[in-house]
Amino acid sequence: MNAQVDPDRARGLMVGLAVGNLLGIGVEGWSRPRIAQRYPDGIREITAEVGSPDDDDLAQAIILAEATAEGALDIDDLGRRFWQWAEVNGAGMGILTHEVLALYGGDAPRFGGRGRSAEDARAPNGCSIIEASRRAWAGHRAGNGALMRCAPIAIRWHADPLRLVRESVISTVPTHWDPRCGWSCALANLAIAGALREEALSAEDLLRRSTEGVAAALPELRRYDYGKEPPVSVREAVAEASEARLEDLRFDGSDMGYTLLTLQAALICWWRAEDFESALREVVESGGDTDTNGAVVGAVLGARFGLDGIPPAWRAKTSAIRAGSISMESYADRVNEAVGA
Repeated sequence: MNAQVDPDRARGLMVGLAVGNLLGIGVEGWSRPRIAQRYPDGIREITAEVGSPDDDDLAQAIILAEATAEGALDIDDLGRRFWQWAEVNGAGMGILTHEVLALYGGDAPRFGGRGRSAEDARAPNGCSIIEASRRAWAGHRAGNGALMRCAPIAIRWHADPLRLVRESVISTVPTHWDPRCGWSCALANLAIAGALREEALSAEDLLRRSTEGVAAALPELRRYDYGKEPPVSVREAVAEASEARLEDLRFDGSDMGYTLLTLQAALICWWRAEDFESALREVVESGGDTDTNGAVVGAVLGARFGLDGIPPAWRAKTSAIRAGSISMESYADRVNEAVGA
């Protein structure tokens, strides 16, 4: 039976994801120069208001944590969970996810309302979530909205790379059909699992393990347009990240929100970050899709440096913002307790 993850690293992953998301929310979509002008000393504080609903990055990561703690991920089940979240919250929902859920629900989700609870969510009345995802994709859309939420999977299957790859890819299908999204999640989670185990992996290791994982699950994944090899663009992105630094990439350009760009940020920080705070600040201060880049990188850094590596002030502010909700540490413990089940 697989051993559980070091609790400090598992909690660091979940808290780091929330911290990164919240640190980036206030400057989402800003350019690097605009951020530098507004924050000449850099972004040092989380400015989100206490009581704000969980943003989509954070809320969907929690959904995956809950589902992952229960067992193997199921696409239809995830579709229902995402729909219910959109009906009672939906804060920050991306355009592609909104379009998918509108097709699935038969109508656009209503988003949260004062006093609305899960029992108030309407039943979906459209096409299947698989068909909705394929139709909304339209052959070209590869956003980072699946990558932002997948990190909790790495806790549950940190010691089983084949299973980790399968679950990571499945987690993308309900909203992000493009194979680049699934490969991004698989690669990011292999890196995060390596951080949880304190294992160093090269770019070649990541590509090999992801390819082996997809091949092992190919009878199932072929139904979702996956082949046995990663797309060339995925290979090139990993190779580039293995030699690059954050300052070499532009995060506030026309491709902000591209899954492979966010993957590169995560891998660069995994391989070369010196500490949690400076690396996360550099990512957020680079502009672009700051809340999602922050969430993904925060999860990676939290797994690498542990809960104690996250600045106490950021941890305290995150807890204050989410007061009254289940803590991120508790979600980490819940998934960790399911390891080997």
